[in-house]
Amino acid sequence: SELADGAALGFDGFRTAFHKAAAAVAAGSAKAVTKEALLGSWPEPEPSRMRLAEATSEAVMRDMDLRGNHQADLMEWIHYWALERDSPSYHASKEVNEKLVQALKSDQQVLGRMQMHFETAVGEDAEGAGAGAGVAADASDGAGLSAEGLLRVCQRLRDSPKEVLEKKWAKEVLAKHDAGEGIEEDEAFSYYDFLNVMLGRKRFKVSLYMYDISDGLAERWSWLLLGHSFRGIWHTGVVVEWPEKSSEFWFGGRLFESEPGTTPFGKPLEIRPLGYTHKLRQEAWSHVAQVLSEEFTKANYDVLTHNCNHFSDKLMLFLRNDHIPEEVRSQPEMVMSTVTARALRPALNQWLGGFDKQDGRATDGSGEEARLLWEAVLPGALISFSQVEGGRPIVGEVRNRGQQACLVCSFDLGGALVARRAPRSLLVEVLRPPPPRYPEEDLPEAERLALDS
Repeated sequence: SELADGAALGFDGFRTAFHKAAAAVAAGSAKAVTKEALLGSWPEPEPSRMRLAEATSEAVMRDMDLRGNHQADLMEWIHYWALERDSPSYHASKEVNEKLVQALKSDQQVLGRMQMHFETAVGEDAEGAGAGAGVAADASDGAGLSAEGLLRVCQRLRDSPKEVLEKKWAKEVLAKHDAGEGIEEDEAFSYYDFLNVMLGRKRFKVSLYMYDISDGLAERWSWLLLGHSFRGIWHTGVVVEWPEKSSEFWFGGRLFESEPGTTPFGKPLEIRPLGYTHKLRQEAWSHVAQVLSEEFTKANYDVLTHNCNHFSDKLMLFLRNDHIPEEVRSQPEMVMSTVTARALRPALNQWLGGFDKQDGRATDGSGEEARLLWEAVLPGALISFSQVEGGRPIVGEVRNRGQQACLVCSFDLGGALVARRAPRSLLVEVLRPPPPRYPEEDLPEAERLALDS
């Protein structure tokens, strides 16, 4: 199916696929796609795979149905596939959808008009570049809208006599642009980017909270005791300022999300600004709880080789693809060889790696939650997983399980049955247990070894 490779399609391709799916269970032309219609448009699955096919179509329709009426019209269909093509992550798509759901409650037609504005402007860009009308007809194929084109849309809306919802959004974009914020001349905007800007793209301030666990002694005595002069012996937490809540993430045996400045370490000696991230709060916590929680546990805490600063560095790589300051990151290596550090190591490990639950959220510190979840991944179970960090959850039926991944069969978005490797770190949840007497597949040794490679 063409939809299985949505990157190759534009709006016209999405429209063609919609009419095909809508007609799957309706005579003639239908105006909406239902779960049954989507399933009916796919190649008929084997009876043993019907449970998987139904769960997959349900998951797709849940994300597609923005109006909450258990079906998707043409605009919702195009929107779903364009985000599937363009969005940087599932959580990013979800944030855009949450804003659109609220907008649709006050104006049912706003999504269709936004697609019209985008498609018209992309076509104008293509014609202006000499592509010709034939190419411009489906120019919304992922190539992107120019910054000039986006501003042109906003100026048209601002000058329009119609008081529509997106006119307010356009005025806000133009005001930010006039103030020197937001739009750069060489930017290209996908459909996702276009909606994100019009709905109010946000970036969030990131800081490193630096606490001196020596309580001032390091500045006076570190040269004598440790062979280097330090302003502090650093414990760090990464703070992100989201509009709904600011959070401080830190490692102390468990991984914690706390109100900034309320951790057991008191007031930070320094707050170091580290820039901005576009990651959402749930994206950050999902990464902490699902990926980093197995790497940073109470059992493997070590004040010199696997501590809070190593965690802060890993989280910063996720948030901004950048490291924490070198002076913090390299401090443990600089003191590892000293007699004082080795003598204090057991006591510091017990203190700094042994914090119990604080206010806010925390992992269990043992990796036990992740282990129990993985134990429920049995042959025949239906699971939800991602193929990449932050990716759209996929429904799969487990065929076999290794230590670090399982082999699943799943339906692609065109209804074709495919085999996939589901990494343990990207498991979301177990949707349904295996049916009784489900036969475990006997994999060849090479395939079994490949699961954990």
